[in-house]
Amino acid sequence: MIFALVVCVGIYVLTTWLGPKKPSNVKLSTYECGVDPEGNARIPFPAKFYLIAVLFLLFDVEAVFFFPWAIIYKGSLAQGGHLFWAMLIYLAFMVLALIYVYRKDCLRMK
Repeated sequence: MIFALVVCVGIYVLTTWLGPKKPSNVKLSTYECGVDPEGNARIPFPAKFYLIAVLFLLFDVEAVFFFPWAIIYKGSLAQGGHLFWAMLIYLAFMVLALIYVYRKDCLRMK
């Protein structure tokens, strides 16, 4: 713990002491992919942006559950088709959630 703290502080001190110190207006200006910045950077994003981001994460994480199911599915066939029906019900819930989101018009940026 102490070693990590010493290394972090040491790297910080060395970079501030040895690093280049030639500030200019161009170097201190905001860089936005080579384009001159326009307006204020503190403009709030619309709430729809966050909703779409959360919905993407939700459906993306839920889709990850299909991979382990596909890996163990063939081995579980000898014990019956319970795993298949469980995943089919899970998929039905995901489709119902997607239909709900579509009907509520949450995916459209207005």
